Amino acid sequence: MHIMTIAASGKKPWLLLLLSVAGASLASPNLAAGQQIAPLAPKWLAGTPPPPVETFADGLQRHHIDTTEPALIEALRNPDGEARSLAAAQLAAVDDHPALPQILHAMEDERDPQVLVNLAGAATWLGSRRALDQLQEICQNINMPALARLDAARYVSNKELTTCFSAVDQIERADQTPDIRVQALVFAASYRGEQDKARDLAVYALADIEPSVRLAAIDALHHLRATNALPALDRSLQSESDNTVREHLRETIRILGLAEKEDREKEKEKSSDK
Repeated sequence: MHIMTIAASGKKPWLLLLLSVAGASLASPNLAAGQQIAPLAPKWLAGTPPPPVETFADGLQRHHIDTTEPALIEALRNPDGEARSLAAAQLAAVDDHPALPQILHAMEDERDPQVLVNLAGAATWLGSRRALDQLQEICQNINMPALARLDAARYVSNKELTTCFSAVDQIERADQTPDIRVQALVFAASYRGEQDKARDLAVYALADIEPSVRLAAIDALHHLRATNALPALDRSLQSESDNTVREHLRETIRILGLAEKEDREKEKEKSSDK
C-alpha cells in the first residue's frame, strides 16, 4: 500500500493519503511546500537525487481528471479508489468548503476502507466533525485493516485528539505482521500529546522477536529523547544477539546518555539561579 504524505498549503499542516498498492512501509509525515504528494522512496544512496514530487494535480492528470470543481466532484464517484482519494485531497487542499457535502456523500457511499479514511481525512480539513467522528470509529474498529486504522489515527492525532492512541498501541502489540508493528511504532512516536505512552510502547517492543521491530523501537526512543528509558536500553543491549540491533542500541544509549547529562546540567543551572 503506497503511503503518501500530502502537504497542504496555507494554514493546514498536512494530509496523509494511502493508495492501494501493496507492500510499502510507513514514512514519517513531513511538511512540504505547496500541495504535494511526497513519493515513497527506498533508502536512497548518498548523492542520489530523490524522484520528482507528484502534486495532486499531477496525480489527477494520470487519471485524466481536470482540477476544476465540477470535474473533481465528479471524480469522487470514479471507479478508481486512488482517483477518488486524490479528488477529495485536491478539494481540501484548495479550501473548497462548498464541496464538503459532496465529499461527505461520497464518504457515506465508500466501501473501500482505505479510500474511506482518505475521504474522511480530507473532510476533516474542511472542518467536518462528522468525518472526524468517522475516523475515530475506524481507528478503534478491529475489523478494519491495520493500515487504515493507523492512518485514521494519524488524522485524529493531527487534530490534537488522543482518542486513537489506544488503537495504535493495540496494533503494535497484537498485529502478526512485523512491518505493521514497525509502522505502529513509527507513528506512536509522533502521536501528539502521548509521548509517555509512546515511550512505554517502544520499551515493550524492545523485546519483540523481530529485529526490524526492535530497531524501530530503538529509533522511537531516540526520537522521543527518552532518557528515562536508558535502563531498559542497557538491559536490551545485554541480551541482544543481532549485531545491527546491538550497534543501534549502543549509539542510542550514547546519544541519550549525552542528552541526560545535558538535562542534569540545565537543572543545576536553574537551581543555582534561584
